[in-house]
Amino acid sequence: MLKDNLITLYNGVVMPKLIQGLPLIMGLEMSQKRFNEIISHSLKCNINAFDTAHDYGKSERYVGNALKMLCREKINRKDLFIVTKIGNGQQYQGNMHQCVEQALKALQTDYIDLMLLHWPVPDYYIGNWKKLEEIYESGKVKAIGIANAQVRHLEALMGANINYPPHVVQTEIHPFHTCSELKAYCKEKNIALQACSALCMMIPMVKENKALQSIANQQNRSIAQIILRWHVQQNIAPIFRSFNAKHLEEMLEIYNFELSLPEMEVISGLNSDYRYHPESLNCPGF
Repeated sequence: MLKDNLITLYNGVVMPKLIQGLPLIMGLEMSQKRFNEIISHSLKCNINAFDTAHDYGKSERYVGNALKMLCREKINRKDLFIVTKIGNGQQYQGNMHQCVEQALKALQTDYIDLMLLHWPVPDYYIGNWKKLEEIYESGKVKAIGIANAQVRHLEALMGANINYPPHVVQTEIHPFHTCSELKAYCKEKNIALQACSALCMMIPMVKENKALQSIANQQNRSIAQIILRWHVQQNIAPIFRSFNAKHLEEMLEIYNFELSLPEMEVISGLNSDYRYHPESLNCPGF
């Protein structure tokens, strides 16, 4: 068993820390064959958690087809962890049961490991959360959560006579957007964190940062490995997106070293509240 590679949610569900983020598929820019190759090579690298969403175009359907392929190859469904999300448009319609059934059909599975509300859509997310709780009790989803939520959204949810606090909150976290208030709140409430855009898309601001370069050189690691290790040591599950075989093989190396406390503090000190992804148009004033 690899050290530090799992998070146990407050309901006992075990979630892998390293999560492969799957692409937005709107047209013909990626074939099912290429998608299957990404899934297969991720599994060969012991990365068995995958993040998709209704609003990622055909991504859920592609995951379902890949799962069907994997079952033929004797891969056990229980060894995979599938995360998907209910879109904002779906939240306006409010039929959470139908949303989950559509996702199950697209994914070609009889349960979803983690179902998230994609955004805290004003005037809708609390009511939809209560409907999602009913589905959680049915066993069709093993855990529930919300993405892109801030502390004020979570406090409003907690004060709305709900039965289950979120098992997971997923939001953009990286060294330039550290979300210290949210991290402290989730730790207090025993809510697990997933970091989307965990590497900040490796934009020049990240790749050319002198502090990250220095720590990477001292550790004889890549900057991406340093950032992922920074997440893991905070008990955060980073969602990365890599379709490069060599890069995927490097991911598990993050369990073979540790960052010192001073190194962790230097990385966290890079925070500038920079978000790579803007707020949703459905959530003005996010």
